[in-house]
Amino acid sequence: MKPKKSKRKFHLIDKIALGLNIVTAICLLLSYLAPGTDPRDSVIIATLGFGYLFLVGANLIFVIYWVFRKPLLMLISLVCVLFGFQMMSAQYGFRKQVIANEKIDSNSVRVMQYNVHGLKGIDRFEDMPIQNEVLDIIGNKQPDLLNLEEFVKYKVNRDSISNQIKTTYNLKYAYFNIDKVFRGDSTGNIMFSRYPIINAGEVDPRNLVNTKAIFIDIKYKGKIVRVYCIHLIAVQIKARSKKKILSGSAGIDNTTFIFNKLTGAFVTRSYQVDQIKRSFDSCPYPFIVTGDFNDTPISYAVNELGDGLKNAFIEKGSGLQTTYYSTLPLQIDYIFASKQFDILNYQAVNKKISDHKAIISDLKLK
Repeated sequence: MKPKKSKRKFHLIDKIALGLNIVTAICLLLSYLAPGTDPRDSVIIATLGFGYLFLVGANLIFVIYWVFRKPLLMLISLVCVLFGFQMMSAQYGFRKQVIANEKIDSNSVRVMQYNVHGLKGIDRFEDMPIQNEVLDIIGNKQPDLLNLEEFVKYKVNRDSISNQIKTTYNLKYAYFNIDKVFRGDSTGNIMFSRYPIINAGEVDPRNLVNTKAIFIDIKYKGKIVRVYCIHLIAVQIKARSKKKILSGSAGIDNTTFIFNKLTGAFVTRSYQVDQIKRSFDSCPYPFIVTGDFNDTPISYAVNELGDGLKNAFIEKGSGLQTTYYSTLPLQIDYIFASKQFDILNYQAVNKKISDHKAIISDLKLK
């Protein structure tokens, strides 16, 4: 008579884990709807999309847990993660990185996108002017087109930094759009170009949702090319509040406040995207888009703006890329191009000066 095989008991902890696993798996599946779901229709889907990477991580933890407890149950999370594998390509580049030092092609145009955080640093540079460090990055990468968000023209020596960029790096054409003035210091988006600017302006300057989007039309190799610089609204949650959420020490009132701020930003960005898309759709020229979108790669805002365009990171990015230094490290800065361009490379400069990384891509007009 053969001895009976002993079965592993399904302990209470396993039952609790299974319940949590099912909820986490459902949340991950719902997050896959975020790219195509307007936050004005569902802020819950938008929030789950924002937490996509964390949901993937949680599901992978459950996979590991069930391998040692009930191996068959690991399929719950494993299938859900694999089902959204295509989403991962927007977050992770499955290729070797090409460092953007010298141009791969002399006929290409090098684009740099950088939110310079008011030219005041973080960590060891906190509240210290960082213009010299920013200038070093510009000098090292030698962009032909340079878009900077949160750039400051100080009351004293107002144009000294912008003039230095123009003369030192041969980016002699520029367009600055003031967003706000505080104690005589002007902050806004600024665009520098190695090529003549023949037109410049704001996207929908009469808008009601403070869309910080500007453009320049440049004369490039006998053609006109439009370049956009975009800064979508941020959530503006203090770092201390973020840490409380992550540590689980935030109270109900604080959590509700943060959730309302988060979802409010999702909705506002939808309105901003509407305005910017109208400009894209009516643009008669090949165009390049750079900006701090303050949203993740599988968000509605990023996918709606990138619809029909080439995403430099998806085309040439490597590894799990983040562009924002924070308690929540995220990819929120982007370079897109219309289909008339080929993307040759992509790099995020890992120097913790601003709260954002500079990102660079070489583009070639066909």
